[in-house]
Amino acid sequence: MLVDLTFIPLLEKLADKLPTIERYVVLTDAAHMPQTSLKNAVPYEEWIAEADGDFAWRTFDENTAAGMCYTSGTTGNPKGVLYSHRSNVLHGLMANTCDMKGYSSRDVVMPVVPMFHANCWAMAFAAPIAGASLVMPGITTKLDGASVFELLERYKVTCTAAVPTVWLMLLQHLEATGSKLPHLRKVVIGGSACPRAMAKAFQDAYGVEVIHAWGMTEMSPLGTACTLKPEYAALGGDARLDIQQKQGQTPFMVEMKITDDAGKRLPWDGKTFGRLRVRGPSVARAYYKEDDAILDQEGFFDTGDVSTIDQYGYMQVTDRAKDVIKSGGEWISSIDLENLAVGHPKVAEAAVVGVKHPKWDERPLLVIVLKKDQAASRDEILRFMQGKIASWWMPDEVVFVDEIPHTATGKILKTVLRERFKDFVLPSAVAAR
Repeated sequence: MLVDLTFIPLLEKLADKLPTIERYVVLTDAAHMPQTSLKNAVPYEEWIAEADGDFAWRTFDENTAAGMCYTSGTTGNPKGVLYSHRSNVLHGLMANTCDMKGYSSRDVVMPVVPMFHANCWAMAFAAPIAGASLVMPGITTKLDGASVFELLERYKVTCTAAVPTVWLMLLQHLEATGSKLPHLRKVVIGGSACPRAMAKAFQDAYGVEVIHAWGMTEMSPLGTACTLKPEYAALGGDARLDIQQKQGQTPFMVEMKITDDAGKRLPWDGKTFGRLRVRGPSVARAYYKEDDAILDQEGFFDTGDVSTIDQYGYMQVTDRAKDVIKSGGEWISSIDLENLAVGHPKVAEAAVVGVKHPKWDERPLLVIVLKKDQAASRDEILRFMQGKIASWWMPDEVVFVDEIPHTATGKILKTVLRERFKDFVLPSAVAAR
């Protein structure tokens, strides 16, 4: 077993339950190797030095299990997704095409996204397939803005990827220090929707191409990437940003459809939204140790996302089916409200949840984390949002907090927020009574 320094105390407690482990390889060198009771523990650098050049690839069926990741559990219990050697190779190849991540042997790739997050977004396979260099931050690295910038600068990273939370911290660091990104040419943003202001800052202030991507652990994970087809390639300014708000087009071997709740296919007109379903050779057929089939009769997996698809095949997630706010029989996208709020110059992070309402069933509550040393009022935030969305979409209240809860992969934990504010009484609810 290969183990990061952080987890040695945990493994020492579990060692008696792991009788088949013959050796523990600690991811450090001899100078930093700690005292440990783990069986035959050895620092990584010494272990790898034992390689004698006679390694031979093993031969086995391509459908043999190669690895497993767990879903992030933002809306329920995490579920195990098993990947085969075949699905990993196919997925790595399709993720590396020009209209997806498009790595080359000249690139230096740094996956800020953890290895355990949705198969490392295929980066651990796509980069070696291309012959690109890999920079691994390590779990002990403090992934704040200053630390991420130091890694990007030191290793001259050209391509990287992470959730918006990480890039918010990096952009705040760049703004505070006046630093630039001379080596970085491409950043993939996924895990949750990329705020418009973030894409604009990367591209206009730092000359870095933003690829808004979407996927799921069950898809290995890449589902779409927002690179520009000929129909959109000539766009600039706000028109280009409008398109980049979409999660984009599918790679070869991924198919999409949107349906109503009964499974009927809906049109690709960019306006009609429905349940997003996908299929392909890297899409899971079942969860680990669960017998229930998770594909429909055509082999499509229900992603749990509510989306639109336009005439050119560009998909845009409206919301998670469990996160969409149902107010007076109409749907309000929490994602759109969050992205709009983050565009305010004083806002560091935003989350929106539905709160019970006696008249409208649910109304949106906006939860805000302000940037350091900033102050703002409820009315100031709402004035900024006014006129940019339908009036009935406007949040009924704004709550300022020091921190928004996240999963280990950086996604906002809506389940925790909903529980925290389940008894919150909106001003409009008082008036309705």
